[in-house]
Amino acid sequence: MGVTERRAREKEALRQSILDAASQLVVEQGHQSLSIRKIAEKIEYAPSTIYLYFQDKYEILASICVEVFDQLSAMLQELQETEPDTLTMIKKGLRCYVDFGLANPSYYMVTFLTPWTELPADHPVAENRGPDEAGVRAFGYLCQGIQKGIDEGIFRNENAHMLGQATWLAIHGLTSGIICMGNDPHFPWVGREELIEGQLDLLIRGLLR
Repeated sequence: MGVTERRAREKEALRQSILDAASQLVVEQGHQSLSIRKIAEKIEYAPSTIYLYFQDKYEILASICVEVFDQLSAMLQELQETEPDTLTMIKKGLRCYVDFGLANPSYYMVTFLTPWTELPADHPVAENRGPDEAGVRAFGYLCQGIQKGIDEGIFRNENAHMLGQATWLAIHGLTSGIICMGNDPHFPWVGREELIEGQLDLLIRGLLR
């Protein structure tokens, strides 16, 4: 490995460490208490080092969201391109969403459970709307799949975006519920796999004509 390649890998590893630390801090302390200083302390670097990578905490949060949406989009796009059966494609896509959230709970919570109410309107993140555009792109694959099922006559002939939003909110509720409460010993949970597959089956049946 050459010097240039090694340095590039080291830079990317440090950038990822910053994002990992930020997501963990948000889960532990809330997004409002997140600061560059706390991130720097967690990864044991000077705050000035973090500013070489990100303008402020909002850009860090936006980068986490874009990364999540980009990964989801890549998986859903591959499914759309390789799975010819619409029902199977939709179910696999929803399962992919759940599995990703459960495998990356802190990133999921930052992306889907963190309100950005204090983001300044003139902030570059707000103006460029990077996370919003990435999220709409990921959501678009679900709507496209549902529209395909409508066109094929297997799904209810209703607005694809309405069905997509209702389906996404249901699967988001499942994912966030398991992340936030799935280890609560005081609730009589059924087996996780049984719960996930049961909800997926209910959602698919709800889409059918």
